[in-house]
Amino acid sequence: MISEFRYKNFLSAKEEQCLSFEATSDNFMDEEYCYEVKEGVHLLRMGIIYGANASGKTNILLALSAFRDLLLDVPKDKMEEMDITPFLLNNTSRNEKTEFSLSFYLNQEKHVLSLTLDKKRVYSESLIYYPATQPAKLYERIYNEQTDSTIVNFGNKLGLSKKDQSVIIGNTINNCTVMAAFGKANVALSRLNEVYKFFSKQIADVLHPGSSLSSFIKKSLDEDTENKLKPFLVNFLKASDFNISDIELREEEITITPELEKFIEASPISNEAREQMLQKGKFTSSELMFMHQTDNGEFELSEGVESRGTLRFMGMSVILMQLLQENRIMCVDEIGTSLHYELLSYFLKVFLANSTGTSQLIMTTHDINLLDEDFIRRDCVWFTDKNNSGESLLIRLSSLGLHKNLSPYNAYKQGKLVNLPFFDSIYIKENGVCDHR
Repeated sequence: MISEFRYKNFLSAKEEQCLSFEATSDNFMDEEYCYEVKEGVHLLRMGIIYGANASGKTNILLALSAFRDLLLDVPKDKMEEMDITPFLLNNTSRNEKTEFSLSFYLNQEKHVLSLTLDKKRVYSESLIYYPATQPAKLYERIYNEQTDSTIVNFGNKLGLSKKDQSVIIGNTINNCTVMAAFGKANVALSRLNEVYKFFSKQIADVLHPGSSLSSFIKKSLDEDTENKLKPFLVNFLKASDFNISDIELREEEITITPELEKFIEASPISNEAREQMLQKGKFTSSELMFMHQTDNGEFELSEGVESRGTLRFMGMSVILMQLLQENRIMCVDEIGTSLHYELLSYFLKVFLANSTGTSQLIMTTHDINLLDEDFIRRDCVWFTDKNNSGESLLIRLSSLGLHKNLSPYNAYKQGKLVNLPFFDSIYIKENGVCDHR
């Protein structure tokens, strides 16, 4: 589980910002919200981030995603630039380094992985863990400016031979992290395997408002070899008051004609997938079919005529099952997109009521109705705000000193928690400029 994520000089954040999942002394719904990763250490299962448009809330999810990708992806060559954008609204910061640090727990032990880098090279990287009260080094990497090369030192508790260490070092070029180099190296089992698995298997891709949920649902159903997902989706859709009694993933094999071949050649898919498809001479087309139960009988509808909200909630249902059964960390941007508020509220309640493992849900939203709900803990709510320099600031609701008897919803609406967007006059002059009153 994630304990806290820190990032500095990335996108809209100039100074270091920290998103923490360490629970406060608040014991409200402690069993539903918290998981004890170690004796006395309770981490929250959920984080909700509010913010006005362009305040930087999505950038928090992008920062975590960028950090994970840096630890997994190996560059094509030493000249490839890393996907790092510093804070650009400042002549100094645009030339300074970006910093990331993630604290997380594996097997009741705290780990901290930190990076300092820019587009061209990683300047420092370290991974430590806490077998006791004092930290132990698993590895540390620094940049040697004189030789323009990387130096990697491994700790005694890592469990890798000198030969295996040399293999990893040989793959750790300036624009590649040690963790990514390890992921591609043929070396013996060590403590790094569990860390690499945490980033590659547990932290999922960000689900954006424009993500193709239809493809996501089909892929999930196709990979469900134990046939557990379909019954879960049907039952959850029924419980959510959709009149859907069944779903089916219908597949059809299509022969590639000369016309289709031209279309495939121009399609935005990987070269490997394109070559395999053309070599095979056919491909499989899949379509979701929905059975609707009405007073007039049952009717089958294809995904093309279903509402966007239905597909969105079905995709969220896949995420829910993963959260409840697979110990995943899911990031959802604008979680309320195309959903009625009551559906969103129900989704969160089901997640909290049935969570028993180490899954965490990190979401952004504009829907402030959640602030008026009696099941939302204050330490899981965060706000993004911007100062006059254009810097994003991340603020925890529980740190603002709001009295427990005062409504966060009303305080937010009155601008007592963070600055609300300022709008000019609604009247427009003849020249098209808003009337300043």
